[in-house]
Amino acid sequence: METAIVELMKAQGGVASSAELLALPGVTRHIVDALVRTKVLVRVRRGAFVLGSAYAAATPWERAELRTRAVGHTLAAHPAGHHALSHESALMVHELAYFGSDGLVHLVRTDGGRGRHDETIFVHRPVEHGWVVEVDGLHVVRPALAALQVAALHGAEAGLVCLDGVLHLAETTDRKRMGQRRGPARARVEEDIERGLQEGFGIASGVVREVVELADGRSESVGESRSRWLLQMLGFGPLLPQYPVDLGDRTVYADLKLGRWRVLVEFDGKGKYVSPDALHAEKLREDALRSLGYEVVRLSWEDVGNPRVVRRKILAAIARAEAAARATA
Repeated sequence: METAIVELMKAQGGVASSAELLALPGVTRHIVDALVRTKVLVRVRRGAFVLGSAYAAATPWERAELRTRAVGHTLAAHPAGHHALSHESALMVHELAYFGSDGLVHLVRTDGGRGRHDETIFVHRPVEHGWVVEVDGLHVVRPALAALQVAALHGAEAGLVCLDGVLHLAETTDRKRMGQRRGPARARVEEDIERGLQEGFGIASGVVREVVELADGRSESVGESRSRWLLQMLGFGPLLPQYPVDLGDRTVYADLKLGRWRVLVEFDGKGKYVSPDALHAEKLREDALRSLGYEVVRLSWEDVGNPRVVRRKILAAIARAEAAARATA
């Protein structure tokens, strides 16, 4: 029995509902409970299970995604079900960037029923069934609405990260198919955003609209989006994502350029330069940018969580850029 259970759960990404397990020949509740006691299975919620081996080896964010999928198989997978994963939980299943997770699995009702909230799940107010799509057998809300929901619940920075990710995927899809940023995929997302704004977000409506105004699909990572948000809040806007610089033999793209100064900002995520050759190539690239009169500021994960440090770095770079401009005037 254990082999059949493990194989089924591996096929479903390491998760299953009790209904799915009990549908296997010979499997009973006693067998499932015994596997939980021996840690072959982890019960993350009543009726929702994760393979113990997968859960033990997972990072905190991978565990969040496993819990989300397990709960999804319990509440958002049945053809006649009345729930869909929403907010960051939907973005996890869509395999899109998210930020601002609170440890809960977020869902919406699709039948007009009332929501509820406990230590594991947060079921929000209903949405129209037209917002729901199926991904990997789970009912989830469309990505654009999920991003707006995150903005309303977790704030503008989290919402910007999510909406940037949705737009970036659409633009990447259009670029691959049509060789341009704005095509049918981007147009569909923009339609969803406009329709999503009509849903109404109560006192959070202003935050949601601010996120829509600032969102930009050119930002390619969570770190870039968070850097852009922080610099905007510190008053260094306007900001130009993926700014092209002609080096003569090639064009390179900086993560951000301050619109008013010759200052480029690069976000260095952990593992960005995985070899000495890559690190050396990046140094040569930065030297070339500086030779053209640009100041380059590098921000890390630690930096974006410390506005005072970032402000100091940017002000120093602006001062150097202005001094250089005066010297060459």
